Amino acid sequence: MKAFSNFHPVVIFIYFIAVFSVSMFTQSPVYLLISMTGSFLFLCVLNTVKISIISFLKYIPFSILIMILNPLFSHNGATPLFFINNNAFTFETLIYGAILGLMILCVIFWFKSFNIIFNSEKILFLFGKISPKISLIFSMALHFIPNFSRYFNEVLAIQKKLYKKSKFKMYISCFSAVVTHSLETSVDTADSMSARGHSTGKVTNYGRFRFKTDDFILLVSILILIILTYIAIVTGASKVSYYPVIIFSNLDLITFISYLAFAALCFLPGMYEIKEDLKWKYSISKI
Repeated sequence: MKAFSNFHPVVIFIYFIAVFSVSMFTQSPVYLLISMTGSFLFLCVLNTVKISIISFLKYIPFSILIMILNPLFSHNGATPLFFINNNAFTFETLIYGAILGLMILCVIFWFKSFNIIFNSEKILFLFGKISPKISLIFSMALHFIPNFSRYFNEVLAIQKKLYKKSKFKMYISCFSAVVTHSLETSVDTADSMSARGHSTGKVTNYGRFRFKTDDFILLVSILILIILTYIAIVTGASKVSYYPVIIFSNLDLITFISYLAFAALCFLPGMYEIKEDLKWKYSISKI
C-alpha cells in the first residue's frame, strides 16, 4: 500500500522538505539515528522488509568507506589513535566520518521513499506552472531511471541464457544495448512531443488533486512538529561539537521535546501506512 501518497502533493512535498532539512544539515547523532530509523520503517512498509534490508546492507560499505577516508584527509582532533606518515588518525575524525556516512544514508533512504511516493504527475502538478520545462525534464528523469534499470535487467537475463561471456563483457554489452535503446526512445519521444505541438503555446496541466480536511490536519501537524524540532537546533540546545574533542550539549527539556517531535515527524508516514493497512485487512475480514 501507498496510502501516504493519497495526500495532496503540496503537503507531501513539505513533509519531505522538512525531514530532508533536518537530516542534511544537523550533525547530531540522535537526530540522524531517528531519521535513519524512520526512513527505514517507511521504506519497509512501501516495499518489503527483505528488500529494504538488502538495500540497507548494500550501502553499509559506502558508509564505512566514508568513515575511514575522513581521518585520512582531516587530522583534527585531540585523540590520535595512530599515525600514518606523521599524520594523526584521530578518534574525533573517525566519529565525524561515521556521522557523515549516517547522514548520507538517511538522505538516500528518504529519497528512495520520495521516489516511490512522489511520481511525475505530482511533480508536474506542483511545478508545471512555475517552470514547465524544468518540471518536465525532472519528471522524465525520474521516469527514466527505473525504466533504464528494468530494461537493463531484462537484457542481462536474456544474455545470460543465450551467451556464455565473461561478466565484464556481458555487462558492457548490456549497457551498450540499453543506452542505444534509450537514445532511440528519446528521439521517438521528442518527435512525438513535437508532432503534438509541445512548446508551441501555453502549457496547461490537469490536476486531479483536491485539498481536503485530512491534508490540512497533516499539514498543521507537520508544521508544529518541525517548529518544535528546530527550536533546539536554532538555539543550539542540541548542538554537538566534534573538534578538538567531542562535546554533547546537556539534555534539557527543550532538546528532549525536539527529539520527540522529530521522532513523531519521521515515524508519521510509516505508522500511517501501517494503520491504513490494518484497516484494509480488517475491512476485508468483515466481507
